[in-house]
Amino acid sequence: MISFEDIDKHSWLYDLYMMYLCVAHNFMYYRKFHILNPENIPPKGTPTMVIANHQNGMMDAMAILHTLYKDGRQPVFVARGDIFKNDLVAKALRGLKIMPVYRQNDGSRADIKKDLLIFNLAAGILQRGGTMVLFPEAGHHQGHYLISFKKGFSRIAFAAEELSDFQLGLQILPVNIHYSNYFDFQSDLMVTCGKPFTFEEFFETYKMSPNQAYLALNDKARERVKELTPDIDIPDYYDEIESLTQIVNEPILNRKELDTNYLPNRKDVDMAVIDAVRHLKDERPDDFQSLMDDTRQYTTLLQQTGLRHWAINRHVSGSKLTLCIFSMVLTLPLFLFGYVNNFLPSFITRKLTSKVEDPMMHSTFQYGLGSMVTFPIWYIFLLVLVSVLTHHFWMGLVYIVLSAVAGYFSFYYRKVAGKLLALFKAFRLRSTEAYQKLCHLNTRIIAKVEELVL
Repeated sequence: MISFEDIDKHSWLYDLYMMYLCVAHNFMYYRKFHILNPENIPPKGTPTMVIANHQNGMMDAMAILHTLYKDGRQPVFVARGDIFKNDLVAKALRGLKIMPVYRQNDGSRADIKKDLLIFNLAAGILQRGGTMVLFPEAGHHQGHYLISFKKGFSRIAFAAEELSDFQLGLQILPVNIHYSNYFDFQSDLMVTCGKPFTFEEFFETYKMSPNQAYLALNDKARERVKELTPDIDIPDYYDEIESLTQIVNEPILNRKELDTNYLPNRKDVDMAVIDAVRHLKDERPDDFQSLMDDTRQYTTLLQQTGLRHWAINRHVSGSKLTLCIFSMVLTLPLFLFGYVNNFLPSFITRKLTSKVEDPMMHSTFQYGLGSMVTFPIWYIFLLVLVSVLTHHFWMGLVYIVLSAVAGYFSFYYRKVAGKLLALFKAFRLRSTEAYQKLCHLNTRIIAKVEELVL
């Protein structure tokens, strides 16, 4: 087993690596990265355990890392043990300050026994004023909901306090990670930091019954994370409620005269809608069922017609459409330049990512391969090639900068083209019975939800 002793020791190599990762993550891979309530993060040197929801593979860890790195701290992460089976991967993960914790289905009994050592190492890190990051759900999942918390984080928290004779004052910082889209390049990401809390009320319980104390801390911690999370906790109607938030989000923000592209606004509306629907189910079950039936019928019709929900009831003038098409024709050469010069690294990244079975690891591989392998190698190749052909190094630099800028343009060009096609399809079907039914359901659903939240 690779040693994880001194994993929290400050590394200057890690700092250099982070300089590049911060740019790649915060400004290149994501369109916007929002950090809400950073003032809640305990000062560097305070024993801190960060706990967060877990949806999107290693991208969740990157989100936390770039939130905490503002003051130069190097937090230590705990991840599931099965990803440490390969020694080369294990060494790379250790270099990123990630330690394993084994679950029953991750390894042998010998592996699980190693957890005691890891828990003690983690407790020592906290005792030295370090920062630990854990995902108590112990596994990522696609969707806006929380599953039960496992006891690993509670065991580490109590072990750290016990090592300090219960005088450590460990701060537990609840965090929510929220994505505008799990998989798309240039989507938005936000991290919301809750108020840190302590758990001294469970110390006496721990001394008498550790397992009971673990469960009590789990409940408290999960409730604090839940307060920050759009948690669709009605599993029988998860798909309907998820679709409902997508249908009504923009209309509600427009009614409130708020920016519809600002992810914190969109998350606030999602949480308000989920909360309102939860109360509707408890207080007016018949109205709740009617709303779910309408939403189910609406999404089924969308699938049957191949239309997008945002294209329903959207009135776009012919002059505006004509101007958009004219602009796209004029900028087609720039799109082609960007597409051709970025096709190979994009294709290789997508091809390798498609071989990953777990879809919630796709963005991790897209980001990791793209930012650290395929695109850097490709741009170095272009730099050398153009410099040699032109006999000017500065020409190579100009070429790769133009290629990168045009690559971003080609990405947005394809998105705009896709939206135009969706609008044209809606326009072509506007006189059909199915489209008219969609318009009617869309209006009714939005009116019902607005009545609940406005």
